[in-house]
Amino acid sequence: MGKNARIILKATVIALCWVMMSGGLAFAQEKFPSKQMTIIIPWAAGGGQDLAARAMQPTLEKMTGVPFLVVNRPGAGATIGFGEVMRSAPDGYTLCHISPSISIVKYTIKDTTVDYVKFEPILFSAYAPQLVVGRKDAPWNTLKELLDFAKANPGKLRVANTGYGAIHHMGAIGIELSAKIKVTHIPYKGTGAAIPELLGGHVDVLVTSLSDILHLVRGGSLRVIGVADTARNKYIPEVQTFVELGVDHKVLSYHAWLGPKGIPKERVKILYDLFVKTLNTDEIKSFYDKQGATISVKDPTEFGKFLEEEDKRWKNLIINAGIKPE
Repeated sequence: MGKNARIILKATVIALCWVMMSGGLAFAQEKFPSKQMTIIIPWAAGGGQDLAARAMQPTLEKMTGVPFLVVNRPGAGATIGFGEVMRSAPDGYTLCHISPSISIVKYTIKDTTVDYVKFEPILFSAYAPQLVVGRKDAPWNTLKELLDFAKANPGKLRVANTGYGAIHHMGAIGIELSAKIKVTHIPYKGTGAAIPELLGGHVDVLVTSLSDILHLVRGGSLRVIGVADTARNKYIPEVQTFVELGVDHKVLSYHAWLGPKGIPKERVKILYDLFVKTLNTDEIKSFYDKQGATISVKDPTEFGKFLEEEDKRWKNLIINAGIKPE
């Protein structure tokens, strides 16, 4: 290579480096967010995660000055919505409002590529305990009475859940394993579809979360029989927990936010701060209170460790239960 060619090559490399550095600097200094944000809900409209996202939407828009579009992408055990976010550009503009399903689907849905490690943790925002719910005239007044019945009548107790492999199906299986009972599992397409069947007497109890049925409990249509938490819940303090009866069963349905893997750290921090400010508003505190959910924030690092532990826990439960991907 001649001297002139080397000089031209060197100048070209320097110019390219300058352009790349300038572009990176511009990206770092770009106002974020500066355009429409998209929130994917991997379930149908009307569920707990959907309602929470829509409740936060006006405050998020007011704080940022950009629109937040909430989009429902139900189907395939939530893997359609999860997959869409997983494959999105890691620029922070597409987020997913999740539940424990993110830790379950890879063990229950055949051939899915969804895995929590392919997402960027933003924050854990709130939780509500899982419950066993019956009709107001259910013959069991306490959780102990219900478990005693199930032990004396293997397979007779008809337990509704929200679909094969879903969090409440897994929770019901966890009850079987922990309490050493056998029930008949009856799946439905969500809590909304299961409630009329429970009220109509087609099933005996429903496993769901407090945030999905608190309004019906307060209205007198349903009665909570047991709580899957380590302590009694402030919204229903009269109800026994499994732990009180020596049954090691705790399941929390939670609200949390993920994005595609690789979102720049500075944008993750902006998003985290934004959601924390939103959670601290009176409007959102009131919303979660009415839903029976407790605000409890975990930052991206804490949330990432939580997801790692959740993955191990659900994997062990599913293996011990002999459940195969479908």
